Amino acid sequence: MINKKNKKNKKNIKIIGTIVGIIAIIIIGVYIYNQIKISNYLSNLTYDIVQESYDTYGDYSKSKYQDIVPENIYSSMNILPGPGEGDGSNYHITECYHTNPITLVLPGNTAKSFYKEKCYYIRKNEDHSSGGETSPTVYWKLDDDNVWRVSDFDSPP
Repeated sequence: MINKKNKKNKKNIKIIGTIVGIIAIIIIGVYIYNQIKISNYLSNLTYDIVQESYDTYGDYSKSKYQDIVPENIYSSMNILPGPGEGDGSNYHITECYHTNPITLVLPGNTAKSFYKEKCYYIRKNEDHSSGGETSPTVYWKLDDDNVWRVSDFDSPP
């Protein structure tokens, strides 16, 4: 009788262990899926913001991302000469591109998006090109309204 009960207890423990293991795997899978989803969203958003900044020559008044990117950061995200240089009619772009960002979601509702950019242009009445290459980082923070906003930007030489 005791041996039968002991076998039944071991069987129940195995069943409970299996169920707990399956639940843990599901929870971990959902967490990883959500992290990937957030990373992809922020990478795409970073790409769109940087591209828009190029397209508008850094003119913040034309940005559709004013609610998530402060003006000082938006202007810094543009490697082209900014609004003070005009709309691009006073220089010729010889080469300009940026890569797709890679985003790391970090603890504390923060994230970092990394990309590379390269831009060379020739100003009118000059015989040499200006510009350069850099590897910027966009810092994201999830606010209390559950909206991701750009909190900082770094563009080392």
